[in-house]
Amino acid sequence: MTYRPQTGIASFMLAFLVCMLLFGQDALARPDPSKPNRLAGETSLYLREHADNPVDWYPWGEEAFEKARRENKPILLSIGYATCLYCHVMEQESYSNETIASLLNEHFVAIKVDREQRPDIDETFILATQLFSGASGWPNNVFLTPDLKPFFGGLYFPPVQFIDVLTQVSDSWQANRNAVVAEADRAVDLIHQVMRHRRAARTVNGAALSEATGQLLAGFDRDNGGFGSGPKFTQEFLLLLLLDRAELFDDTAALHAATATLDAMVTGGVRDHVGGGFHRYAIDPAWTVPNLEIMLFNQAGMARALLQAYRLTGKETYADAVRHLLDFVVRDMTAPEGGFYTSLDPELDRNGGFSRDGLHYTWTDAAFEQALAPDDLAFAERIFDLTPANEFAGRNILTMKGSLEKLAEDEGLTVATLRARLRSIREALRLARGYRPAPRRDEKILSGWNGMMILAIAEAAIVFDEPSYRDAAIEAAEFVWSTMGGATGTLKRSHFDGKASVEATQPDFAFVALACLSLYDATEDDIWLERAKALASTMNAQFFDAARNDYFLNGADSFYRPKMIADTEQPSGNAAAIELFSRLMRRDGDPAHQAMAEKILASISGDILESPRENVYALRAAAQFLERETSSVRMAARGRVRVEARETKNKTVIVAVSMAPGWHVNSDRPNEEFFIPTKLTFPDLPENADAILRYPEPRTLTLRFHNKPLSLFEERFEITTEAFPSNSVPKVAQLTLQACSDTICLEPETLSVPVLR
Repeated sequence: MTYRPQTGIASFMLAFLVCMLLFGQDALARPDPSKPNRLAGETSLYLREHADNPVDWYPWGEEAFEKARRENKPILLSIGYATCLYCHVMEQESYSNETIASLLNEHFVAIKVDREQRPDIDETFILATQLFSGASGWPNNVFLTPDLKPFFGGLYFPPVQFIDVLTQVSDSWQANRNAVVAEADRAVDLIHQVMRHRRAARTVNGAALSEATGQLLAGFDRDNGGFGSGPKFTQEFLLLLLLDRAELFDDTAALHAATATLDAMVTGGVRDHVGGGFHRYAIDPAWTVPNLEIMLFNQAGMARALLQAYRLTGKETYADAVRHLLDFVVRDMTAPEGGFYTSLDPELDRNGGFSRDGLHYTWTDAAFEQALAPDDLAFAERIFDLTPANEFAGRNILTMKGSLEKLAEDEGLTVATLRARLRSIREALRLARGYRPAPRRDEKILSGWNGMMILAIAEAAIVFDEPSYRDAAIEAAEFVWSTMGGATGTLKRSHFDGKASVEATQPDFAFVALACLSLYDATEDDIWLERAKALASTMNAQFFDAARNDYFLNGADSFYRPKMIADTEQPSGNAAAIELFSRLMRRDGDPAHQAMAEKILASISGDILESPRENVYALRAAAQFLERETSSVRMAARGRVRVEARETKNKTVIVAVSMAPGWHVNSDRPNEEFFIPTKLTFPDLPENADAILRYPEPRTLTLRFHNKPLSLFEERFEITTEAFPSNSVPKVAQLTLQACSDTICLEPETLSVPVLR
């Protein structure tokens, strides 16, 4: 069945007649309209929002399926999420409408799904709607046969059009059922073909990755930052890919595109300059007008991108932005038990303007003046761009007039002084804003999204040497591990209102495991490495398709077993798995990790090189696997050696090396010429400006594999430098070493280690 809505007078008259007929009938809504429907007890805010609808909603499950089979009715499957603007609009316009509810309840079985809770269902049926209509988005309204085969779908329908659609679908089901079923069978076959299709494998090497990155850079907006010319999404994982290119290959074009985009976002309206979070996208090319939706996975991606940009450039603008962001997450998006909440509502009306409650983020001149003391007000007016150009719906969206470095220069202040004063002003504005109606928060806790956020916070704990971030990451990880089933190997995806529910998907396992590895780096506690290995093992057992060397999205007991064929707003599960096994490969001695990464990369190699825009995270994971990691801590000797470099307050550099028990490296002056010395250099210093290094005193030991005493460094040691001039502290330390045990020596390695500030 191919549906094309009628237009003009004929469509209006049909809808009018249907409305007249239905309003004249007794409502055919649920048996007792005064009581909430079945969704009232569901573990999803989005589903509960529909609990008072007159529609006789069912959650996804056998009760609904059995009713459809028994009564031989088609299913309306409506998929959305709590912060989706037009999901709210359709709930108010159509699903709260007694007329439409009567039509639905008489002729359909209505099922409501939270896409964030069930990405496997969403992935399958958004593809169905793309096949039927060429469009994708939410709310996604898909019509299914009683055996769950889709035959028509669309997105938002205004009420009159929705009545038209429901009527035509019902009539087609009654009069042309065989044709509808045949269309559904064809759709299912095509969905399976798309899900299983892989392009022919290609060689992934440095040249191929450079070519793919070049295609992505072609879309860079040189005037405004970002990519493309329309609404600007934050695209954090593209930024991470470009920053990796800069770090791994000294790619100046990639660094410029990434930092110019971050500069535009950090100073623009897409950032909440009062609270600290980042909105999902800007509706204009210049990053001024945000959509106001705040999602946890965006915060995780932005934190990682800002941290890496700070490491590469040393710009305090990025350090300030990431601290502001993480403070927001810890303060406003953290559950008392430790997990991180999913999102904050956008609070826009259906025309894209601010709703009554959507005034939370914007300012009038009077409100701004009332919130700040006179001296702070004058200062803030110079920092924030309070001009008519930044007004939207008669109110001002806060933006900054430049980076912290530029503003400090303009004000004649040090960056530290400006940052401290700005922090005080932000806090005053935040307290004043606290009296306004707050955006609604979806307090669902998703294991995979928490994994992304834990990864970012643990990385920040390392970069800033900040115990409070490490504690927040540990608390969230312990919540996921103990409360959401990680400890038992039965990881759940969602936790809401005290209940863990829904089996985790493959990306959930991958990102929780990656979070554990980041905590292993941050704490040096082996328990996190063991947990990551356990999650990876369970992930392979439950989701790996050995015939194709890639992953199903959900488990074998599911009706549909889709595969993520590319990135969506989050990375594809296959890309996350490559990153996971690449990191495990460098932290654990099992060669199976490298073999898994190679298998997955070979399986999706054709897709990522032919369609780089849809596979950004996989490109990044491939580069890290083939080259080296770009994390703040570097591992050598298959995880037996850990290296971290840090600048001190007095402008010296300390390189700390720790080794697993029973392992050592040669000292800087081995006793025999054929042993590789431990050697520290700084490649970004001029040749005639070598640092004066202080190596520790070695130990002299005789080991079983050699009959003469050896000069060794064991367990944990530090190499220090003399003080550098203020602006000349190197950004990268290069350490050459050879790790040995009592019985074997591994190949020598040279590590490039970022110097943390």
